[in-house]
Amino acid sequence: MKSLSARLVVTLSVLLVVCFGFLVVALDLAFRELAERSRREVLEANVLALISLAELDAEGRLAPPGRLAEPRLETIGSGLYAAIVAADGRVQWRSPSTLGTSFDLDLELAPGARSAQRLQAADGTRLLAFALGVAWEGEGRTPRDFVFVAAESLEPYYAQLNQFRVQLLAGFAVITAVLLAAVVLSLRKLLRPLRQIEHQIAEIEAGGREQLDGQWPRELDGVASNLNALLRAERDRLARYRNMLGNLAHSLKTPLSVLRGLVGAPPVDARAAGEQLDRMQEIVQHQLNRAAATGPGIGVSAVPVAPVLRDVAGALAKVHADRALAIDVDAPEEIRYPIDRGDCLELAGNLADNACKWARSRVRLSASSWSEPGWRRPGLRLRVEDDGPGIPEGERERVLGRGVRLDERVPGQGLGLSMVRELVAAHGGRLELGTGGLGGLAVDVRLPGA
Repeated sequence: MKSLSARLVVTLSVLLVVCFGFLVVALDLAFRELAERSRREVLEANVLALISLAELDAEGRLAPPGRLAEPRLETIGSGLYAAIVAADGRVQWRSPSTLGTSFDLDLELAPGARSAQRLQAADGTRLLAFALGVAWEGEGRTPRDFVFVAAESLEPYYAQLNQFRVQLLAGFAVITAVLLAAVVLSLRKLLRPLRQIEHQIAEIEAGGREQLDGQWPRELDGVASNLNALLRAERDRLARYRNMLGNLAHSLKTPLSVLRGLVGAPPVDARAAGEQLDRMQEIVQHQLNRAAATGPGIGVSAVPVAPVLRDVAGALAKVHADRALAIDVDAPEEIRYPIDRGDCLELAGNLADNACKWARSRVRLSASSWSEPGWRRPGLRLRVEDDGPGIPEGERERVLGRGVRLDERVPGQGLGLSMVRELVAAHGGRLELGTGGLGGLAVDVRLPGA
């Protein structure tokens, strides 16, 4: 069964049947106990009334002298019976209603003892009997033991019980059907957003829309937003690959033309050809680095930032060991950000390497969290400072371009900040250049949360 709605309806049906089954049994037991108790009380009242009316006649027989207060005892086949039996088993008196009816009763009752028994008459009628032992004292006579008995047919009771059970089961069946119908209707309404998401995903697959839209319930809002983020990441990655291929083809045109000219006009200038080959290698490496940038996406594990910064600082301290640079790392251990570790190393490594090239004696790498309203997780702020000469404010935007270098005496190809800018843009962040607390350049990178 693949349908969640069908599974839920079946599960609720089973639960309702089980719960209502227990409830039906409990109500049935309660009804039977209450009905039997009320019948025993009626029979006991008839026995007490019979005791109050009974008198000993001249022959020593105990019987009520006149008509009985209960009309059913005077009516043949009424279903209510009474009798007075002596201790020796001889019947002293029977109510007129017992005519044609006979039943056996355990009459071994001491005076004051009570007994309620289920009996069966000779014709198969089920009875409930109540008996009370009495020590009767006549005038000037020795007390004699008698048993006063009242019995009632249970056939009307069983008919009423069966009717009650039928009505109870029918009532619960109707309630179950109504509840299940209400559940089905509620599920159709509650699952409408899921069907809407399914419909929009089908439109995305068919190219009819680019992402999910609309207002979603809180439980589905995270699913919709993450799916939209995944779609955006895939579109951005595809666009990056296309741009990379286009840029690679465009960038290689010039060095290939130069090489073709050098080869076609011997003797070949080995130095010029080598420069063009180095340039081509540089272009290919740059584009490959851009293509390797993972960018934001769903399922990227959160990377601890502090260990990455310490690894970068340790590696650069060895590279610039001859300059004895002090490379400080200020990053709390709990800071984590969902970014590919290679991207994080590329980002921090390029910034730190650029700072080390320009620093006089000190470089500081720091990381912290930042947030904006509506984010479910914080973003990452990465800051790299040095005590070098810095960059004039008017030149800061220009140095972010590919291959731009302000001082040709410092080794490098002028690609570091450009690659950082492209990587930050791929993650939807922003890059700012300014003056840091160490007096030199401060590069501030802010990657967004979600």
